[in-house]
Amino acid sequence: MYIYPDDLKAAPTLWLWRLRDLTAGGLLAVFGVVTLTQFGTPLFAAIAALYLFLTVRIEDACILDFIRKAGVYFIGRSRLYRWASPFYMEVTENEDHREKKEKKHPLPDAGGADHRA
Repeated sequence: MYIYPDDLKAAPTLWLWRLRDLTAGGLLAVFGVVTLTQFGTPLFAAIAALYLFLTVRIEDACILDFIRKAGVYFIGRSRLYRWASPFYMEVTENEDHREKKEKKHPLPDAGGADHRA
């Protein structure tokens, strides 16, 4: 059954696929059947089956879209990470926000007289 797009803005769908995906999958399937019968290789038939499986749309989401977005996120674009303290909006390389502690001598009365009785 053909489902008409909402307000002419959504992509047209037929069963579980967009028409573009169904057309590409159908052409791959025909090419796969021809190569299977003529040359005995199921390579293009398997590619067509895999493409049609990855483009099944449920609630406007498909596996192939997820794979494309994950590839762009992890491989395609470079990321800039900036590590800063969550308590300060901007940290420059010359600023030191840690409190400076005074150095204490390890023994409390090391510099004075002996208090032993």
